[in-house]
Parts: sequence; structure tokens; C-alpha cells
Amino acid sequence: MDLPELLRTICRRWFPVAPFRLAPLSGGGFSGSPVWIVEPLDAAGSAAGRYVLKGFAQGWPLERGVAIHRLVSALREAGIDAVPPSLPLSPPGQGTIAADGEGRLWEMTQWRPGEPVPAPSARQARAAVETLTRIHVAAHGTDGGAGKDVGLPPAWGRRAEALRAVIATGWGQPPAVAPGRQSPLQLAVAERKRAAASKLQGRGGLPWLKRLAELSPPPVALQPVLRDIWQAHMLFVGDQVSAVIDFHACGIDTPATDLARLLGSWEPPTADRAERGPLTEVWREALIEYEAIRPLSADERFLIDLLHVTGVVGGLQHWFRWVLDEHRPFPDPSRVVPRIDFLMKNLDSILEQTDAGHRRLH
Repeated sequence: MDLPELLRTICRRWFPVAPFRLAPLSGGGFSGSPVWIVEPLDAAGSAAGRYVLKGFAQGWPLERGVAIHRLVSALREAGIDAVPPSLPLSPPGQGTIAADGEGRLWEMTQWRPGEPVPAPSARQARAAVETLTRIHVAAHGTDGGAGKDVGLPPAWGRRAEALRAVIATGWGQPPAVAPGRQSPLQLAVAERKRAAASKLQGRGGLPWLKRLAELSPPPVALQPVLRDIWQAHMLFVGDQVSAVIDFHACGIDTPATDLARLLGSWEPPTADRAERGPLTEVWREALIEYEAIRPLSADERFLIDLLHVTGVVGGLQHWFRWVLDEHRPFPDPSRVVPRIDFLMKNLDSILEQTDAGHRRLH
């Protein structure tokens, strides 16, 4: 079955009778999961609504998809309107997730207007963090969040593994592609890998990374969090949050993971990152908004900075591996290099703070 026919068959699970229009959603994510706009049509041929059809990763287990939709429903029941609802299948009573018979699950969510903001104003940052706080509070009260043990954040385990990979090579290994056969993307990423290796070697970065990798972060309360909430997944109309999208990475971790991911994905409110110090200082005003609803412990604040720093290094490690070693295809390769360049700027900032003695993570 070709893709258009498959998509139309899947859409019939939600719209068994009404005609509809299908169009790919531009600016989709890096994962390659298919994302389409669906517009059911009225008798006059006009759009009678707008929805987003998205596929889960190939082979995604149904029970995990159901758990994510259960969390989405709980957040909406808690009054968080920025979370788009999942459309139930037709006829009712069959849930909200369809299987296509080819190993992929699909969901249909309400479309929301809005755009991501790479460099939010102070008002936008406060609105986003206030929304995230409400999500954390509501998620803690769900079946998946109640009574969770205090423990080591899973996010640290993933980052520590990436740190060890960087320490082992210093990013000094040559690309796994034969000379003269690299794609333009591989050439661009290889150049950035060499630059990253030079930064680590020339500024004492590797000894510092070794000390970080040896850390034993404090145990903290764990609960359902978003885990992939970055600037592309927080949409605004003006100064207001219009939507929080893409819940597929949800899992049990510390709320500090989400704060490090979101705040670290934004351009800071000042160009002088070194003087402003760690992430918790750069976004001090936004975190005041967070703590007005859910106070942060000293350990959680520590983890925000630690997970941001190690997330930058780990993020670069992942991109270098995906492009140069695994030769992964990307739906829009033109978006890869800007993403790496943003992480490179963050790496510069982190090393500057380390040189200046501002990095208090040991």
C-alpha cells in the first residue's frame, strides 16, 4: 500500500464518512515520524476542522502509546488547555490510537495555531515555564506519578554514557565515511566535530568532563515528565502559550530534566553568557515563576545545571554519531547543521564558564 492510500485508510478510523484533505506538515521533527495535517470537509467543501495525524516510531508498543494518551487526558482534565486533545476513534469506545497493519501506530490530535520562539521575551519565558509547572504538578497526581520512589534520574544515566563516549575519543576519531564520498551534510558535521575536539583539547575540557562523569548526582523525586520539551515543542501566539506538542518521549524522570531541556534550548536573555553563569542564573526570573507553584529543592536546581551541561555535550555526541557513523537519513537535512551550531555555541558558553570558575558542579 503506497503512503497516500495508507494515510487515507488510517484517517477513515477517525472520519469514516466525511471527505477530508491531507497535506504534509512542514517543519516536522528530526525523528522522521510522518506528520500530516487533516481537514475534514463540510457539504460545501470547506474545512470543518483541522487536526494533526502523526505516526509513532515504527514498532512502538501499543501499551506505551495508550499510557501517553492517558497522561494527556489527565493533563487536560487538570485544566491545561495548551495540551491538544487526542481525537477518539469512530465509532466511540475504541480508544484514540489506530494501527496500520504495517507495524506503526497513529494518533490524531487537535491542531493548534502558534509558532516556536527560539529567543523568548521575559513574558513568554514566564508563560512557558508556568505552563510546564502546571504540567508537572498535574502529572504527579496521575496514576503513573503517585508514590514514585526517590532515585537517580534516568536522564543522568543517558548523559553519563554519552560523556564516557566523548572522553574515550575526545571527538578525535575521523568520520567513518571514505574520503571523497562524504555528503555535504557529512562534510559540514565533520568540520564541526573537529572544531569541538579542538575546543575540548585546548581549554581543558576533557579533564573537566572526566570529573563530571565521576559525579554521583543526588537522588530526587521521580514522576512522569515530558523529557523532550524544547523550544520547537512549545508554541506561542503572542506572549501566550498556545500549545505544548509531541508527548511521545514522556517517561519517568525528574522535572529538572524538562527544565534543563526547555531553558537550554532557548537563546538566553543576554549575549554575555559567561558573566551570567549557570542555566539557573541565566533564567532566574523564569524559575521564580516555576517556584511560585512548585518549589524546587536544592538538589533539583543542581540537576538543572548538571543536566544542561551534560546534555549539550551528549547532544553533540549523538549528532556526530548519527551523521558520521550511522549515516542516518533526516527528513530535512538543512535543519541539522543549525541545530549542531546552537549546541556548539552552548559548548563555548560552558567552557567559558568553566574557565571563569562559574561552573559549580563539583
